[in-house]
Amino acid sequence: MALHPNAIILAKELSKAGWKKANIAGKLGNFQLESGFNPRVNEGGKVGTPQMEGGYGVAQWTGGRQKNLIDFAKQQKMDPGDIHLQAKFLLYELGGPEKKAAAYVREAVSPEESARRFLTDFERAGIPKTKQRQEAARAIYGQLGFLDQPGQAPVAQGGQKPSSNLSVSEILAPIFGVAANAAGVEQKKSVANTLLEGVKEKIAGDILKNALNPFGGFQ
Repeated sequence: MALHPNAIILAKELSKAGWKKANIAGKLGNFQLESGFNPRVNEGGKVGTPQMEGGYGVAQWTGGRQKNLIDFAKQQKMDPGDIHLQAKFLLYELGGPEKKAAAYVREAVSPEESARRFLTDFERAGIPKTKQRQEAARAIYGQLGFLDQPGQAPVAQGGQKPSSNLSVSEILAPIFGVAANAAGVEQKKSVANTLLEGVKEKIAGDILKNALNPFGGFQ
């Protein structure tokens, strides 16, 4: 399946801002689950202008963050449902009110862990669906090769990535050869965290079911 045109726009803007492919894939994997990359969709499926009821846009911004999106659009004199405006707003959040989440995501090596961290610290979704987001991130990661083409991603003189864009494992790799090992450790941690999220969802579901049927037992 071809990458959604809006996903390409977001990927290019994130790459220009210095984000690595794995981190970009993690974000896009979340957006695929949140909105299908439709910048005009409201939570529940209604397409149009922001309704301030539930989420809106590619990231399904909710409540005060949705209001901030609308205010940001007014300042930019753009439509809040414009994908280019939402790309700008995303970068604004990652560099400002959500910079702590951004720092946490930047440390991730794999698309899967990037997706999990973006989910927990940026999206903070009520229904996580962690595994699905991670699977989407991995699939999208394989379609981001265009970011390696000249002019698509920021590159320092001599063809090297700017040091500010490198992860700790990438910086230490030439010295200690730890990049592959770090990725392996992170993948195991990501799998463990995904399993934990699944257990939490199951327990929450059982508690709700038991509350609705107090004379029954946990299924």
